[in-house]
Amino acid sequence: METYVIFVNDTAHAMNQVIPLLEDSQPAQWVLVGCPPRFHRHSSKWLTQRALKKYKTEWTDLNLKDIVQLLKERGNSVVTRVAQAPLIEVTKALKSEFANSRVVDARKTHAFENLSPVVEQQKMEVNSWIVPVGAIAFGTAATLVVD
Repeated sequence: METYVIFVNDTAHAMNQVIPLLEDSQPAQWVLVGCPPRFHRHSSKWLTQRALKKYKTEWTDLNLKDIVQLLKERGNSVVTRVAQAPLIEVTKALKSEFANSRVVDARKTHAFENLSPVVEQQKMEVNSWIVPVGAIAFGTAATLVVD
């Protein structure tokens, strides 16, 4: 039985990645790894580790619900996990647990965000708009001050 490990941070985007994999395929085992959004440093300092872990678990359950339902309707076996560690470590642990698995990065890149790689060989796109937007904002502010 083939095993797919899918990393998800946006349900609709991940669904568009999963549906083509379901076409003409035998029932397989699917491991869905939820990658909840990170809290900013200042907001997370007010929460306990237990509360952060609970938030990540609830976020994963809520956002993977539709994908899990779709996969189970087609006779697939589904396991859900939460990314609690750096993604390269999570991938290594899952590859040791599920031998011969295919890793699919179905995460959506949001504006001004650089995603961490899922495997060591993965080359990530660097968001080049971070500096130009800052330069534009600085130029706009300088123009307003001069006027």
